[in-house]
Formats: sequence, structure tokens, C-alpha cells
Amino acid sequence: MDESKLNQILNMVRAVPTLPEVAQELSRLAGDPTASAQDMAHVAEADLGLAAQILRVVNSSFFGFSRQISTIPQAIVVLGTHGVRNIALGLTVSTLRPQLNTDSQLFDVDDFWRHSLSVAIGARQLARELVICDPEEAFLAGLLHDIGKLILIESCAEQYQELITAANTNNQPLHVLEETQLGFNHADVGFALCERWKIPDSVAYSVQNHHHWNCEMPLATKQNQLLFLVNSANNLTKVSGIGFSGNACVTPFCMQTSFSHGSLTEALQNTLESLPLEVAHTEHLFNITSQHNNTNISEPGSVCIGVIVQNRDLFTIFSLLLLSQGIIPVSEQDQIPTGTEMIAILTDSEMNPNSVPVGWSQHILTYCYSKELNHPQSPQDISFEIDVQQLRIWLNEQLPTSTMEKLV
Repeated sequence: MDESKLNQILNMVRAVPTLPEVAQELSRLAGDPTASAQDMAHVAEADLGLAAQILRVVNSSFFGFSRQISTIPQAIVVLGTHGVRNIALGLTVSTLRPQLNTDSQLFDVDDFWRHSLSVAIGARQLARELVICDPEEAFLAGLLHDIGKLILIESCAEQYQELITAANTNNQPLHVLEETQLGFNHADVGFALCERWKIPDSVAYSVQNHHHWNCEMPLATKQNQLLFLVNSANNLTKVSGIGFSGNACVTPFCMQTSFSHGSLTEALQNTLESLPLEVAHTEHLFNITSQHNNTNISEPGSVCIGVIVQNRDLFTIFSLLLLSQGIIPVSEQDQIPTGTEMIAILTDSEMNPNSVPVGWSQHILTYCYSKELNHPQSPQDISFEIDVQQLRIWLNEQLPTSTMEKLV
């Protein structure tokens, strides 16, 4: 990035207020090995409003403790200094609400924070199920991953809203258009803001690189593990349709990754199922209000769809999207579940009806994904990305309407 672009980012970030002194000091103490829990509690209790908010979150269903936590020292005992710091930072940064043009049709601040909160909750649950990373640090990384968008939409409102409109009209990843038009993207701005706010390095790294993830990256380091969690939770949130942060493009799910403490497939499905309710129960704690309703994940129904695709990234996205709507995806290796009716086959290439497995539906839906159309100005090695909202709309148009409700 050239110096002029870097200066432009820094000027945007300098216009954002610093974190309150208490939040800054809590962050510093949590990273100081010589600081005690008593030091941390003394600072947190100096801000009665923040202390009350921390205790409200700790005592919510978000944590589900069996006993009431009535003091900050007790909260530090059960969550640790890093856990309390992360909650404090999350509560503080979620108050960032830029003034937007009322004519904006594609960007709503509450929907932005709902999306961010969903990614945070998803990253936290995946960290717990797969036993990698600190779940509360994963929560903070998820909450902050798109924070640069808020800076951009306030600093260059008209141009940025035009970029959002173009991305959604042309089914292109927003960060690709940002790079093309601005010379940098919201992740660059978010990273600069994290540095200004002295956010922990591992969280700042995931903010900076959440669009640079690829499935070949090893998960040996804490940074890459945190990045993997944010990427996966971001995708699940978009598949679920919870909130909206300006673009619905998803990146590959890294299904070939294995974990010693749990199944990735099960962890993704469990998280997908729990996200809507978790967000609905938690959003008020972070002062998120909106006219929009949360998407509810449907219970598994009596219909299934066969999925036969060449692109393994599409297979995972198709499967999770169907599951989010209560439709059971069935691969060629699976048996059609007892008591279900297969209403269609979903594929990414032309299929000969004679090659359809015995007993499967003859209603074939062919989804044509074009990498060239999706990334008209991008290099050939750019990662797979697809607009899952447009995929949902296309699928809704293709499915037999007499056998199921519309996808939402």
C-alpha cells in the first residue's frame, strides 16, 4: 500500500474517539503479567456504568452460570482477566454508531452490529466445541472483524454506499471493490483502528486478515486458529441470514481441517442451529435494536434435496444453506432419510437424468457459478467467494413451491 493510502486510513482512524480510559486500562492490565486480579477489579469498579454492564452480561444466559455473580472480583474469578477485558471491550466498541444518511437502503447500523454479534457468538461456540483458542477472545475477534466498515461509511459515506450497492447488484465481494476503488479495504481500516485502540495483537491480526484466509493455512498457531474461527462464523452468519454488514459473499468452509476434540461438521451444524436464538437472547445486552426480525433456523422437515456438485466449496455452502431452512441435504453416499421425500437434486454442472441415483428425484436444478463473473478484475488465484443471499433467492425460485414454504 502506498503512503498516500496509508495516510488516508490513518486520518480516518484519528477521527474516531479513543476508547474510554477504563477500557484502555483494563486492556493494558490484562496484558500485564505483573498485574493482579485486584488491580483489574479496582479499575473496572471505577466506572459504575461499565461494571454494571459487565455483570449484566456475565449473569445472562450467554454464560449460563448456575449462581449469581454479584461483584467484579467474582466475575474475574470465573472468567479470568482476559474474559472480563474482552467483555468490557466488546461493550465499549459496540457503542460506535456512525451517523448515516437516512436514504441508505443497504446499510443499517443495528443490522451491522447484529451480524457482528452473530459472528462473535458463532466464533465463541466453535472455539468451545473444537477446543481451540480462548472462546472469549474469539468472541471479541468476531465482534470486531468488520469494524472498518463503520469508519468507511462515515468517512466517505456517499462513495462507500455506492460500493455497497455495486457489490450487491453485481454479486461481487465488497472487499474486492474496496481494493479496486479505494486502494485498501475495510480490514485495513479495522486493523488501524485496533492498533489505535490497543486491541490485543491476535484479535487485530484476525481483523486485518479475515478476507485472506485459505484452506491450506495450517492451524498450528493461535493467530491462524482465531482467523479460522472468525472466517467460519462469518460464513455461518451469512448462511443463516442474521443481520447484514453490507455484503452476503461467503468464502470456502475448510471442511478438510480435522480437530482432536470434535467433529468440524458437527460443530458447524450445532452452531448453525443455535445462532438465531443465541443472538436474539444476547443482542439487547449490546444495545442492538432494529425493526428487522431475526431469521429463525427451521427444524428438520420431511423433505430432502440431493446434492451432487464438483466444487467441494459449493457442496458445504449448499448443505448448510439447506439445513438452515429445515431441508436435509443428501449426498451420493447417503441414504434418503426414512420418512422424507426428495424434492430435487442440486448440482453445479449439467447432469444426464439417466445418471441420477436410483430412487432420487428427477427434478434437477443446475446452479452455474462463474468465477470470472464473480471476480471480473481479480487474479486467477483469488479465493472462491459466492453471494449466498443471491443463491438463496435463486434456490427459492427453482424449488417446487407446492412442497415447501418459501426460503427466507
